Amino acid sequence: AGASGHLAAEEARAEAVAALGARQPTMALGAIVVTLLAVDSERLLWNVQHTLGAARIKESQGDYAAAAAKVSEAEAALAGWKAELQELQEKAAAATVEPPAAESIPEPVEFAVNVTHKPDTCKQVSGEGSIMKVHFVGKLLATKKVFASSFHTGSMPFRFVLGSSDVVEAWNKGLAGMCRGERRRLTVPWTMAYGPEGSKAVPAHSNLVYDVELVELLNPKDET
Repeated sequence: AGASGHLAAEEARAEAVAALGARQPTMALGAIVVTLLAVDSERLLWNVQHTLGAARIKESQGDYAAAAAKVSEAEAALAGWKAELQELQEKAAAATVEPPAAESIPEPVEFAVNVTHKPDTCKQVSGEGSIMKVHFVGKLLATKKVFASSFHTGSMPFRFVLGSSDVVEAWNKGLAGMCRGERRRLTVPWTMAYGPEGSKAVPAHSNLVYDVELVELLNPKDET
């Protein structure tokens, strides 16, 4: 009976492996491992039961040393199984707790001001405190997607005071000394735009490009 039980466990393992090999190649590896472990566990339990049975026989025969050796053999088998289970538990815990992916923050581009059109005459230039009306188009540098434009508001120029909090830092620096009719392109690092917070239309840490044309200029200092 003992030999037939051992053979039955081995046959069950062989049948499981053959059945798994015949299934779809897309079957999850984890499911295969779990099935094989179940078969191995069944065989291990049978071996332990068989060993303890042999220990009992030796005990009844008065051969206590041999009985103790069989019990130690069963303990070793169970200890090995316990170690395998603990290793599987640690691997499962490591697989379920994944560290969050580190956020990739783009490097700020170098701030640049390029004059794309200069009028023939320039009677006054912008400075701190100037009231400016401009047409502009703002794009995300990475995707070229337009996030703001004066042409989206019925082609009405955008009015602001240079040097104020009306606009981002890059405008206050990049639009100084500008003539009426002049056009400029500003390449803007995110540190001089909407920063790590971003805005409704601008994602965090976004470098930008602005094309700006000055259509009206009023210098209050010149009026006094």
